[in-house]
Amino acid sequence: MTEEKLAEVQNPDHPIFTPRERAVLRFASAMSQNETDNVDTLFKAMREFFDDAQLVEIGFAIATLHGMNIFNNMFGIEPESHSMESLTGMSVQDAAE
Repeated sequence: MTEEKLAEVQNPDHPIFTPRERAVLRFASAMSQNETDNVDTLFKAMREFFDDAQLVEIGFAIATLHGMNIFNNMFGIEPESHSMESLTGMSVQDAAE
């Protein structure tokens, strides 16, 4: 993911994202916020790009990372700088800005 896309990740409607990326960002946001009001619409958008196995894999990854974030927040665990860099190519300080 580029720095430009990372900066806009909270804005899935930004033109920098492809329709596929927009669908995933909306799906991830709904899952992490436990928004189930328009789940049919979300799945319809996701099914344009992903099969059932891929949907399960994406959903599991989102749920796992969300759970890890909750755990880390509760226990005050901060990411190590090298782990942020290996995932994003950016330092923790750069990502926070």
